[in-house]
Amino acid sequence: MNQETLVASLRNIRNLASDCLKSMGKDSAIRSETRKDLVATKRTAGSALPDRILELRDRNFFKEPRTAREVHEKLRATYPCELNRVAMALLRLKAKKKLRKASKLVDGKRQIAYVW
Repeated sequence: MNQETLVASLRNIRNLASDCLKSMGKDSAIRSETRKDLVATKRTAGSALPDRILELRDRNFFKEPRTAREVHEKLRATYPCELNRVAMALLRLKAKKKLRKASKLVDGKRQIAYVW
């Protein structure tokens, strides 16, 4: 099923639900959404791992260099995932220039860390 078919099906479902609500005498709780609304919703969803990491950046978590393990520990309470996923997300954010790469001494060994 391609995206256009899926969107058309969802619109059809929305229209059916709206008609049912109208027939019950209630105001339509489902408003018609334009493509602009759908795009805005996608951008502000914020549920993906990179979005969560960027939220940490915006709250000054990366003021000091942080390793992937530290970021994983911080995210674990609200977003359960594997350490290697966090490390890869940090690398990709660095490539997109949303974070900077640094180094940090941990137990006498130099490790890759990320900072903003």
